[in-house]
Formats: sequence, structure tokens, C-alpha cells
Amino acid sequence: MGLGIASVQNMLELWQQGNLEDINSVIEMGSQELHLKSADFENLLNTACITEYDHTSFTSLDNWPSYPRCSAKPLYNLLGIKEYYSLDMNGEHGSIVHDYNLPLEDTSLYNKFDLVTDHGACEHAFDIAEAYKTVHKLCKPGGLIIISQVLWGGNGYFLYDKRFFEGIAAANKYSIIYNSYVISPGTKTEHGSDHQFHVPMNRDLLNTIDKSNIKGISVYAVMQKHTDTRFATPYQNTYMSEQQSHFGFNRLYSKDPPAYSYIPIFNIERISGRVLFREIFRRIRNKLFK
Repeated sequence: MGLGIASVQNMLELWQQGNLEDINSVIEMGSQELHLKSADFENLLNTACITEYDHTSFTSLDNWPSYPRCSAKPLYNLLGIKEYYSLDMNGEHGSIVHDYNLPLEDTSLYNKFDLVTDHGACEHAFDIAEAYKTVHKLCKPGGLIIISQVLWGGNGYFLYDKRFFEGIAAANKYSIIYNSYVISPGTKTEHGSDHQFHVPMNRDLLNTIDKSNIKGISVYAVMQKHTDTRFATPYQNTYMSEQQSHFGFNRLYSKDPPAYSYIPIFNIERISGRVLFREIFRRIRNKLFK
């Protein structure tokens, strides 16, 4: 588990765009490391106009893919995020020991962190729903959640696509600040890091790629949590409207930052009689027994 070129690039872009201004604490699912060579890391920093920093915090970069490796912690510290934690069964890099298959019961961690990341960690938990309930619990209202997971060519229990994180966003009223596919062609930079490229999250574009000639494809999303409510399990299609009173969705785009959220469409002509009856019954029940 680690942050390669694509993840580091996105973190720097978020920092440049001001999305990290109020981010003071981070917790990562997984004892995350930096998986790129120092020369490529330096090039990314230069692109973000970061030229002066403490190089001694990154002396282990060139050990990758051997050991010991560089923790992701100094990257977040460099971007002004001083409070760093991670959650993992292995306890590496000082991580808090936790089994993702089990509920997070330490309430002192609830709504504590401005940023929660999942760079390829939750795919290794068989109870994937519990893992993302934990992500939701950890994140403060107003905080950011970053998911980077494999669509094709992974080594976990599950593969992910756009519908996965968009379903979580719709059910839990997250806005989506950024999304992309990340293409890993299996080639390396001149310095030895794995090439990774963000491309627009468009299925037609993805279908033009010959999967037999690349190493892997991931989905990448940056989302913002807005409410202090219990995690809502996503449902697909009409089941979402029946279970969570969402009567179809459009996207509401915010220009600054360029994010989008799901909003209900309250067009009564598009709502089935069965769904209308259930909603009327639900409202009557809530008024009588609240």
C-alpha cells in the first residue's frame, strides 16, 4: 500500500487549489508509504513550486521497492498537515492496530480527522462495508475522504468502479471534488518510479485502452463529508428511492472548487405510485411516533 506518482500529484494539486487550507489532521487506512523515487518526487514538488523543504525526512525514498521504505507522513507534514495517524492490522509506521472487518469502537476517533485516505487498503478487508463505515466515522463533517482503489489488475478481494464511490456519495450526501481513472501502463520513469496517469473518468475513453498491454487501472476520488450522521448503506437504482427517499438524481456543480453533489429531483410525474405511497406512509409514521 502506498502513494505513487498519481496520488502525490493529486495531493499537490489539492494543496495548490486551497483544498487543504483547513486540513490539520489526517488518518490513513493502511500504514501508507511513498512509492516513487526521490528524483520524481522532487520533480513533482518543483511543479507545485515547492523548492525548499527538509530533505532528511525523505531519505528512504530511493529504497523503494526494497526496505526500509519512506512513510507517507512527511508528505502530509510538508503540506502543512501536522497531525498524522494511520490505521492497520500490522502496526507498521506507528499505525493504530485495527481489523477493518470489525466495527471501530474507539469513539475518541469519531469525527476527529480533517482528512481520511484509502490508498489501496480497504480492498483487503472481506467486510468492505464495515471498512467504509470506519472511514465515515473517522472523518469530520466538512472533512475530505480520498479513495484510490483498483478497477483492474489488483491483488485485493474486490475491484471498484465509478458506481462504488458515487453510491457512497449519494447515500451519505458527500460532494465529489475530484475523480479520475488512474492508468498504470507497467512502464517506468527514467528514475525508476512506476508511470501513472490520471485520465478523465469516462467509460468510452476507458474502453479505448487495450487492457492486455497495461499493468492496472484504478479509480480515484476526493469527496467531502458534510453531515454528522450515521453511515448510510448505498442502494442502486430504484432501491435507493425506496429505502432512502431519493427520487432520482441530477448533479449540482459548484464552480469553485469544481465539485459536484447529488440532488433529488422532485418531479412528481416521475415518481411511481408505490414509492409515493411509501413516502406518505413514512411521513405519517414519523409524525405520529417521533
